[in-house]
Amino acid sequence: MDLDRRDFMKGLAAAGVSAPIFGSFNLNAAKTQAGAKNWTPSPSDSIKSTCVHCVNFCGIDIQRSDGVIRAIYPDSARKEFYNHGICPKGASGLFNTYNPYRLKKPLKRTNKKKGLDVDPGWVEISWEEAFDTITKKMDKIRREDPAKLIWQHGHGKYLIGDKFPKAFAKAFGTPNLVHRTTTCEAARHVADELTWGYHGFLPDLKQTRLFVNFGGNYFEAEQFSRWFDHASLDAKENGMYSVVVEPRLSVCASKADKWIPVRPGKDIILILGIARELIANQFVDEEFLVQYTNAPILLGEQGEAIKNQNGDYLIWDTVSQSARPFSDDVTPALRGRFKHNDRQVITAFETFANGVSDITPQYVEEVADVPAKQVKQLAQLIGEKAMIGATVVVDGQRKRYRPVALHTFRGLSAKQYGVQNWRAALIIQMIIGSIDAVGGTQLHSAYKQPKYFKPSKAEYPPKRVDLQESVFFPHATHNVAQQVALSILEPDRYGLPYVPEMQIFYATNRPFSTSDTKPQFESLKKTFNVCIDIVMSETACMSDIVLPDMTYLESWHFSPTRYTPYTKHSAIRQPATNAYNLEHDGYSIIWELARRLGILDDYVDQINTRWGLKKYPFKKGKNYTAKEAVELIWKEKTKGKSFESAIEKGFVGKHLAPSEIYWGGIEKVFNGPGKPKMKFYADQLVETMALVRQTVAQHDIKSIDLEKYAVSLSPLPQKEHGFPTPHLEANDYPFYLITFKHMYRNQSGNTSTNPILNALGPDTQENGVVINATIAAKKGIREGDIVVIETRIGKVQGKALLTQGIRPDTVGASYHFGQQSQGLPEYAKKGIWINQVLELHPDVVSGMNSFNDTKCKLYKA
Repeated sequence: MDLDRRDFMKGLAAAGVSAPIFGSFNLNAAKTQAGAKNWTPSPSDSIKSTCVHCVNFCGIDIQRSDGVIRAIYPDSARKEFYNHGICPKGASGLFNTYNPYRLKKPLKRTNKKKGLDVDPGWVEISWEEAFDTITKKMDKIRREDPAKLIWQHGHGKYLIGDKFPKAFAKAFGTPNLVHRTTTCEAARHVADELTWGYHGFLPDLKQTRLFVNFGGNYFEAEQFSRWFDHASLDAKENGMYSVVVEPRLSVCASKADKWIPVRPGKDIILILGIARELIANQFVDEEFLVQYTNAPILLGEQGEAIKNQNGDYLIWDTVSQSARPFSDDVTPALRGRFKHNDRQVITAFETFANGVSDITPQYVEEVADVPAKQVKQLAQLIGEKAMIGATVVVDGQRKRYRPVALHTFRGLSAKQYGVQNWRAALIIQMIIGSIDAVGGTQLHSAYKQPKYFKPSKAEYPPKRVDLQESVFFPHATHNVAQQVALSILEPDRYGLPYVPEMQIFYATNRPFSTSDTKPQFESLKKTFNVCIDIVMSETACMSDIVLPDMTYLESWHFSPTRYTPYTKHSAIRQPATNAYNLEHDGYSIIWELARRLGILDDYVDQINTRWGLKKYPFKKGKNYTAKEAVELIWKEKTKGKSFESAIEKGFVGKHLAPSEIYWGGIEKVFNGPGKPKMKFYADQLVETMALVRQTVAQHDIKSIDLEKYAVSLSPLPQKEHGFPTPHLEANDYPFYLITFKHMYRNQSGNTSTNPILNALGPDTQENGVVINATIAAKKGIREGDIVVIETRIGKVQGKALLTQGIRPDTVGASYHFGQQSQGLPEYAKKGIWINQVLELHPDVVSGMNSFNDTKCKLYKA
């Protein structure tokens, strides 16, 4: 049936949605301006595009008639390349666009006092006034010190691509562009970089026979979910055995062959215990460790790598019985102690084996609460399934066959020692030789950045407000999102040589989304804030100027996609409507700022550099709409393919040949004498720690605890990494507090007002406190009772949700409910804002936020 404005508003009313807050509502508007000024409705009712509700970037088929989006379906043409379906957020994504709580006009704050409980005194202003106010402040900052401007984006990176903001920040002159990865998976990335020179991996699920997942939530809410869901189930039907290791019976755990409910934070103890068992039972791929990794390198008494005068790493040659660089005539010793130049040396592998020798199955049982028998069984299963020494013929060539893959996402990374957690899992895969083997874990662009194998400069004073790659977070290569607020509050503590004055937040609710949120919001009182978003988020509430943005169904973008081990593709996003006749989107806002600041030519140069536009570059002196920009990028990235085809089909895909899957990777860059080696032993961290000590002494830095830094910057994972700060200090807090995510909610407020999602059931309208039913009974807690979670930094309340699917010593709460914004209705504020009671002990190596290390008390309200 036809859906006019009255029908739509009746539907909203039935779902409990009140009238719009800001501006007028125009359902049938189809005219876009600025970002896509020349756009006209497609003659077809089917528009192929890309969903960006989350970072899976599913292909979608938008059904529209009379200028109105009627439904969103998965794009069937992309099924063979990526997503077979779409999630509830994607299917109901049209509500984001027709949401009456959308921001529709620029707003200016009139109340100088800031706080989530303070009325900002918003007044609508024109775009001219908004741009004029913003650029006057920016121009003053640029003349004084461009670093005083901070650009922050989260999901905004995926709405227009981070290359446009990066180009703008570079043209403006500020080093302070900050993304959200430390609230996502930064530790996993950095562990990869330190180990094999880049980041990103996926299991070869078509060939994998054993898949061990440490807390990855790929059936709901992680990257690659909409490939992982169907690919993993297909693999199970083909005989793959799956094990899930995590404290809560998640959807992934419920579909596994075995669920191991490990004690929170103790995963690494289990992993190192498995490594010990593999070594003890001789499940060791010695050829792989010698030929592909630096496990044979010799170390001195302080853990330093022994090198010759040319800087070559030395190994012990079993033929000449001497220390030599690895060459064709050398047979390296993997294990042992030796004497070289009157000093004792030891191989890196021997050092690791000694370090895990006391992490027995009994010790794992005591610390991680995984039965010793189960530890032995899992290690035996991994060792046997790895089929060490086996090969298989692929497309006429014989390749290593190790059909075992380990996986994680936030499960191992969202912790104080996140880098070391995932490094431990990578080491297991090196021990059995499964990395880049058929059936193992496939790496993405191995050794793409050799710089990651070098020590950090441990910079001081820091250039960046987030302290990335400074002495504070020496190997943080993906920004340190939560640190920005802390540096603004205490710039002298970190030696920051300037005081930030202005922040622009693009499609991110950063302070709401990190741990220990009070200082995050307190810092917003110190700066002039501009927020670009689609709804009145908590960050917008603390801003001075708020600018409305278009949604992903209203704007253009050369869209990111998710590769798989077997395919790659390019895609666009294109508009299907403009529900509120908005003049600008993120792309055109940045373009206009650059024009008014007089840096447009520099911005264009930076766009061409960042996007690698050579054959189809942006030209100076010309204004480009978002559609025109996407056309240039599409042609560059697809080697001149028709843009009309992009509009018609939305994407172009390619199936990879076996040679593209198995022939390259580590086989090409690490295998054999004279090649760089994967870092079984991360000796660059030893050198970094020496620089940290030197810098701290030279500048008398009081805020760095060198003993704690030495633990974090260990070249090998060790048992100490299973004891984050709250586990050592919060002795009076008996429960471990963990967080997780559901596929039907985003962290910020746009999905909290979605009546379609809210109609799915009570648990989609608010989160609760997940408690083990047996423990709850002992405490007199019943289903639905209001209970208190108390940590060392605060208290929150929520409804008790009882289950046997969580450990008795663990309490869980999802982290995407409990909105606080005055610009959202009361029903959007249901549930717990759990982040405000999570302690922050970021990973020193990567800057990763420690979401899953807090301990708490639990009692009835």
